[in-house]
Amino acid sequence: MQRFAFFVDGSNLYGSLRTMNLEINNYSQLYAHMYREAVRTWHEVTLQDAPASAQLRRVYWYAVGSIDDWDLQNQQSRTALRSAFVRDQEIRALWLARVAAPEAEATEQEREEAAWAACYSDFRDWYQQKIRAIDGMRRFYAGVRASSDLIDIREAGHWKVNFLHKWVEEKGLDTALAVDMVALQDNYDVAIVVSGDADAIPSIRHLKERGKHIAAVEFVGGGATDTRGRAFSSRLKIHADFVLRIFEKDIVHLDHRNKGMGNGNGSAG
Repeated sequence: MQRFAFFVDGSNLYGSLRTMNLEINNYSQLYAHMYREAVRTWHEVTLQDAPASAQLRRVYWYAVGSIDDWDLQNQQSRTALRSAFVRDQEIRALWLARVAAPEAEATEQEREEAAWAACYSDFRDWYQQKIRAIDGMRRFYAGVRASSDLIDIREAGHWKVNFLHKWVEEKGLDTALAVDMVALQDNYDVAIVVSGDADAIPSIRHLKERGKHIAAVEFVGGGATDTRGRAFSSRLKIHADFVLRIFEKDIVHLDHRNKGMGNGNGSAG
């Protein structure tokens, strides 16, 4: 029996589906479809005369579970943010320009204070939105956990916040996925990897040397019969044993009567 396991970078999966303008209502059925396609493709690429028995062992789904903790009511935090604001001349000039009022007779110090207050208020609102997003993802993943014993949500990722430019940098998720692929190698024979990060490449090489088969997932716009389709490809596919192509039209037309691995209703994001 060939044992299959998924290793899924949740951010990569969400980004690929969003690029295809797809909102998934049932992730268990999506994974069931991907598993069936993985077994079929594996039979083809390994030149099996007859289908070998297969089993889905688990879906390891790696998600962002935390964000930098800024207590914006704490004076020390506000002082640190103010210092960053002063050091970044580009951002400081931007906010000074936004609060400038030519007809007002404001001193330079007053304009400086107004610029900082506007920047701080803008960041605070954005940061609170990110916290709500994390809370929403936690509720979503809690629902997934409750719907299926085969989907293992691992909140290994962390959002590192850039205050002035209002963006987050994801940390830890890809590393955790790559490490677990090796640590859990006794649990599977074929790994299906959904990731666009190169961190997993050394792990893939290590596992292939030990007889594991590795599939890289490629999401493709359109359908299998289309002459042209937009591919949302993983950088890992040139290192994998085979590429598992998942087509947009197949996802759209998933049979909702198929119980797959359970209900798993919900939307990621």
